Amino acid sequence: MMPTLPHLPIELQEEIFRLAARESNSTAGTLIQVSQWVRRWIEPILYEIVVVKNDNNATSFSYPTHIENRSDKIIDFFAQHGHHVLCLSIDPLKPQQEIVDILKLCPSLKNVMMPVDPSPMIETIQEHLINLERLSWPIDNLHPSMITSKPAYQRLTHLDMVGECLWGVWSTFLTQLPSLTHLALDEMYDDEDPMVLGCLKNCGKLEAVLLISENHRLVEVCQENSKDTRGTEVDERIVIITVRAQSDNWLGGVRGGLDMWSLADRVIEDRRKQRQTERSPEKL
Repeated sequence: MMPTLPHLPIELQEEIFRLAARESNSTAGTLIQVSQWVRRWIEPILYEIVVVKNDNNATSFSYPTHIENRSDKIIDFFAQHGHHVLCLSIDPLKPQQEIVDILKLCPSLKNVMMPVDPSPMIETIQEHLINLERLSWPIDNLHPSMITSKPAYQRLTHLDMVGECLWGVWSTFLTQLPSLTHLALDEMYDDEDPMVLGCLKNCGKLEAVLLISENHRLVEVCQENSKDTRGTEVDERIVIITVRAQSDNWLGGVRGGLDMWSLADRVIEDRRKQRQTERSPEKL
């Protein structure tokens, strides 16, 4: 029989169990054993977040799946429900192949964070990530000329470019992303930098430019006052931010918590409210 709770519709019961399962690994592992009905509700959640580790396992919460010994059922679950991939630490002997296997297994991927050079995998990325909405990747060895499939990036809204990023090199690629609203740049802060100015001026839908800084005090000053260290007013879309543990930040976001993107949105919204208040006439 389907489990029932007094006075609660089945749909609401399902939502309660699914929310609880997303809270932690241990909770999901416990709830999946409650009954067959609850297992049907929760099991897809276990495949939404895939974490690639250097022990050649892909894990979603605490549910390990050996990629090399996967069953048809597991393949189906990954194909339907695998939406987020985090590459924590990759096998140094075959890093690209491990990621390629995951990408091919999850055609519905929407969010990918990878720490390794993507250039050897660019064809696979462009072929399989047609639904991609969020991407974090190192660009030191990547050149826009390698990016030949523009449709693969049509839905991309959030892009984290780790490494040195020059406007003269990346301008064409960035301005041709029709859905880009959020851009993060690695350790680069200058409101007059050509990269920052170019993105703000030419990327039509851009709502936020995140500049990752290790200077905690600078972050506090800029977030509170919307000014740089010279006291100069800056574009309200520029947010200086510190990310202490990138992987934890990423996981927090995909689980519905506060990540660097949502924090930036909050800062920008607070700035707009503050400026609106400052411009409004005083009410007697």
